[in-house]
Formats: sequence, structure tokens, C-alpha cells
Amino acid sequence: MENINTQLVELVSAVIDIPTIDLDMDSGPAIHPSWDSLAHVTIITAVEETYGISLTMPEILSIKTVRDLENSINRHNRNK
Repeated sequence: MENINTQLVELVSAVIDIPTIDLDMDSGPAIHPSWDSLAHVTIITAVEETYGISLTMPEILSIKTVRDLENSINRHNRNK
């Protein structure tokens, strides 16, 4: 079973069309220009569907890296 880090890197990789080898937990729009606003919405939607969560607008706006995605998922899972 894959860990959440691997799953998130693979998810982001698929959306922004960048090899997983070029992504890590600190990757985000500041590093990868293909992670634009449309890609961000697509990533958020995929995360919500994959992990069965619903992110708030402040959470969505605060996500700047793959690690931020992981932290949001973990926060939601703790509150279930």
C-alpha cells in the first residue's frame, strides 16, 4: 500500500504532467509553472474525491505545496 506522500505526488504529477521524479513534498506553483490556477482547482477536486473530504475556501487558498495538501487531508481525517 502506498503512503499518502507517494499518492499525492502521483496525483499532482498526473494533473500537471510532470514526472514524479521532479516533484516532492515541497513542490508547488512557485516551483512548477504548470501548477496554475486551473491545475490547482483540478488537484483540489481530485484530492477531495480521492480522500472523501471537502476543503474550505480558506484551506484551498492556503495550499501552496504538496505538503500543504497532506496537512489538510490529515487535519480532516483527525476530525472524522
